[in-house]
Formats: sequence, structure tokens, C-alpha cells
Amino acid sequence: MTEGWRPAREWQPASGDVIDVWRFELEVHDDDWAILDPDEAQAANRIVVEEKRDRKASARAHLRRILARYLGSDPQDVRFSYGEHGKPMLAEYDEPRFNLSHSETKGLAAVSKGVRIGVDLEFARDGRSFTEIADRFFSQDESAELRALPPAARRAAFYRAWTRKEAYLKAWGTGLSFSSSRFTLDFVGEGPGSLLATEMPGDDASRWHFEDVELGPAYTGAICMEGPDRPIRWWAI
Repeated sequence: MTEGWRPAREWQPASGDVIDVWRFELEVHDDDWAILDPDEAQAANRIVVEEKRDRKASARAHLRRILARYLGSDPQDVRFSYGEHGKPMLAEYDEPRFNLSHSETKGLAAVSKGVRIGVDLEFARDGRSFTEIADRFFSQDESAELRALPPAARRAAFYRAWTRKEAYLKAWGTGLSFSSSRFTLDFVGEGPGSLLATEMPGDDASRWHFEDVELGPAYTGAICMEGPDRPIRWWAI
């Protein structure tokens, strides 16, 4: 559980076993577009809605500034390469590893050394057919768990499950090539839950740990980290 956000100005490098989680607002600044590389700018400009286009640019600019802290470089000099399914990674360095998520007006990034990590952030909307969505995208056990809850409890439980599942897939970097119905999470009750079973080739469910991210009542966030549970530092930009 999030223990409090510290201002970014207090950030200092830490030992390798610490995971840093960063939150930020998606507000475009004058130099955001200037520090993006051509591919990033092109991807943002493909978005028709101006507000969403600016938020995409803001998220990538924030990621560049965050990673530049660890590399000791200027944000515009950070270079990315991309995995088979589009997951970004540093082009010239093996570490740190990182992941980015954004939704509506907020963004979230996680940075680690030595372990894979995934992060997801969702604006928690009301009025969705949560059980029907779960039937399509959750495992059978997860869908049954959601349906067994009182209707008033389903919204929060759905988003807990959804963000944890997305964080797991983003840690692997599989994109849509691995179905979200092929693994099962514990998402009901207190605590961050655990991975109960997975069909991911070569994976062991016990190797993954989850942590919920507190971002206010309108948002749900989660991180998924590989290996032993690690200390986390929380930073607000």
C-alpha cells in the first residue's frame, strides 16, 4: 500500500533493490514536444483529439525526464528501442527497467534495476457492464469471483483486477499476444493480492508480487514486480 508521496526534488539514487514509482499530471509544457524523438511525436500526432494528443506527448516527456535522472543525461538524449510487441526499453543500457501508464489526466511510471516491472493506471468509470467485460477478458475463476460480489462492490474489484492483470502483461511485454484470460489473480479482499495460476510459458506464479497504488477515488493503479518483494519509494512530480 502506498505510504506517502515525496516531492521529486528530494529524489536521490538508491541501492539496486529499490523500486521507484512516479506519479504526474498530464499537462503539456512548452518544451514537451521539443524533447520527443520523431517516432514519439508521430505516434502522438496520430491521435485526432487534441486533448488526448497532448496528454500522450506529456506522458512521454515525463518519462524522458524521469529516466534522465537515472542516466545522468538530458531528457532529449534518452534513446529507446522496442520489443516485439512494442514495449519500450532503453536502447543503449540494460538498466534501469521501466514501465509507463497514463489515463485521463494522470500518469504513472515505475523504474527498477534487475527485475521486470509493469504498471497500469485506469480512470475508474461508473456505469460499465463490469461482469460482461470480465466474462470476455478475465479467467473463468476471476469472472465468477466478480459475479459473486454484491453489485455495489463490483466496480472497485473490477478495476483492482484489471490494473493488476494489465501490470502483469506489461511486465512481460506481450501486448495482445497473450490473452488476459490465461492467468488468474486474487483481487478480492484486503491486500495487493497474488498471482494464483498462469499459462505464460516458463513462468512460475510465485515469482510475481503486486502493489496497489493510491491515486484518489477516481483512479486505480497497480504495479507488478518480478522476484522477491522489494522496498518502494513513491515520488510525485
